[in-house]
This record gives sequence, structure tokens and C-alpha cells, in this order.
Amino acid sequence: MSINKWLLFLLYIIGVCVACTKEDVVHREEGEITIIPVWENYTGSFRASGIRYYFYNINDHSNFPVVVEDLTGKGVITQVLPVGTYRLVGYNMNTSILNVDATKYLTVVARFSSYPYSVTPLNLCIISSEDILIRNKDVITKEIIPVEVKTKSLELIFRYNENIAINKIRGTLDGAFASINLVNGKAFEDGGDIFFEVDPTSKKAKFRISDVYSPFVFSPLYKSAVLSLTLEVSEKDSDNKTVLKIKTGEVNLEGIIEKIRDNKIPDDNITLYVDINQYYSFEEKVELSVGR
Repeated sequence: MSINKWLLFLLYIIGVCVACTKEDVVHREEGEITIIPVWENYTGSFRASGIRYYFYNINDHSNFPVVVEDLTGKGVITQVLPVGTYRLVGYNMNTSILNVDATKYLTVVARFSSYPYSVTPLNLCIISSEDILIRNKDVITKEIIPVEVKTKSLELIFRYNENIAINKIRGTLDGAFASINLVNGKAFEDGGDIFFEVDPTSKKAKFRISDVYSPFVFSPLYKSAVLSLTLEVSEKDSDNKTVLKIKTGEVNLEGIIEKIRDNKIPDDNITLYVDINQYYSFEEKVELSVGR
């Protein structure tokens, strides 16, 4: 065999060895999982038409989630994943009044408009799991019962002396949440206040919320659930002329919310009465109280 042929043969052998070594290096340990929603046990009021899944590797936060969609409405998927422990977040895609935020840490958050209150249903269900273990060469099946996510309502009814000429009531509600953590269907603590204006005829304001802050339920992100009001009133000045004045007041809702929960009263639809007390024309502050 000539020298050139020997060189070509040696280069071929070296190439084969390098390819084999490279294949060994890039080979990863992985397993296969099939997700099957158990729709026969689903108690929701609507049926999903498409499911989007997010697989979050809890052990490797540097990786982006693996996103898989099923457009058939059945929600059955099969996915190969690197070994690790995963959090699965799945939700139906035919929700019309939600904004979905996939930028949060290890979860997806659904946000909805809290005010003004809407009777349009969310039509949201989740197919999620906190802990899925994938081992090397696993071939596993996980059945998950879909859960419909429901919201609460909070209605504030304002009461005050009819002799007070209140033209407008604007308010801020802090500590009521309008977001849902799609890994568990519970309220997601966010920092957004809810701004509203009271209907002058009914003297009411109603909100759609995922929950209200409670120190026994949520982390200390909030100190309390606080209702702040700004009143635009008409008053007589020293010359007996009608002038517009602005007054403010604040009340803590945490105590009344805890009473509702302590008494085991269903808090899916909360109605609270807000009384405007201690009103003096020469003062800028008004005293507020709240009760059921």
C-alpha cells in the first residue's frame, strides 16, 4: 500500500475515533414522560380547546422551560426531557380575558382586570404538577385531573349622611390580588394597587379578585389590606358660596377579612359596608369604618 493510501487510511481511523468520542460527550441522560389529563374527573363548567405546557427544571435554573402545545383539546402529550426534577404548568389557551405572563420564576402567571367587575367567566383550567422526577431512560405516564380556576368578588357599599354633598369618590385598594399562579390556581402576590371610582347612583364598587391579603395565608409582602379614599365634596365657604374640596380617608380591611375566615363564612363573594364617619367641613381627613 502506498504512503498516500496509508495516510488516508489513518486519517479515516482518526476521524471515526473523534466522531465516537464526540458522540459520547454530547450524549445526555434523559427520560420520556407522557401527560394525560383525566377529563372524566374534571368538574369544570367548560371544556378547553387547546393546552400549553411549561416544563421547568427545578435543578437547573439556567435552562429555559420546555414549552409544548396540544391543539386537539385532549391535552395528551409525550415529551423527552433531560434528567431532573420538573415543575409542570399547564393551562388552556382559549381564555379570552386573561394576560399570561411567562417571565416569572418557575411559573406562569395569569392576570385579569379587577375593576370594573366583569361577569364574563374566566374559562380557565390548569393541568399542573409541583414535582415530576425524570430519571435516565425513564418512560413514565402521569395522569392529572384538570382543575377549573375560579375567582372571588369583593363588593364595597358606601354609606354616609345624605346631607353631605359628595360628588365623587375615588379609591385605591391595596392588598387585593388580581393574578393567579397557574402552578396551583391560587392568588399570585403582586404589587399592583387597584384603582376605582364609586358609582354615584348605587354607591357601590365591585371587584374581581383572586384573593385578599391575609398574614396567615401570604408572605409578608404586604403589611395589610388597605382601602384609601379620595372624596370630592361641595361645601359652603364663608361667603356662602359653593366650593369644591378634596378630603381623604383610609381604613384597614385585614381585620374584617380575618373575621370572615375565622367564622368559616364563605369568602368567594365578599360584601363589605364602608361608612364615612366624623365628617367635618373644616378638616381634610374623614374617618372610615368597615363592617359586614
